[in-house]
Amino acid sequence: MRCIGFMGGLLLAVLPLPGAAQTLLPLSHPVRDSAFAVHQLFKKHRHSAEGALGTGAASIVGMISSSARGEYDMVGVNALLTVVSTVIGLRQALRYGADRELLIVRQYEQGWSLPPEVRRRLRDKHFRAMN
Repeated sequence: MRCIGFMGGLLLAVLPLPGAAQTLLPLSHPVRDSAFAVHQLFKKHRHSAEGALGTGAASIVGMISSSARGEYDMVGVNALLTVVSTVIGLRQALRYGADRELLIVRQYEQGWSLPPEVRRRLRDKHFRAMN
């Protein structure tokens, strides 16, 4: 008899009763957490774009100074380094610009999903505050 009473008590605890509905607390701003992660991702890539563009600018200076001294043996290597780093830097700067970040965050806060290429790049480290 005890077993039946125990099973009945468990059954009553599991079944929803009218008037005893539990209200779920809203999640603590998942939009803000994801928006923060998108901001961290874009900031990281903007910094790497600045570094790549800086490398391109430095190799341009190297090309100019070596050709001014009459040393033409390293011009090809410097030209290759300039083109590659500048293309990578420009691509990153356009892809992860502040305007695009603002557009993506605004659309996400309005209920749109994150673009697949942004969602693929988000990692756990982007959701934590960096010191």
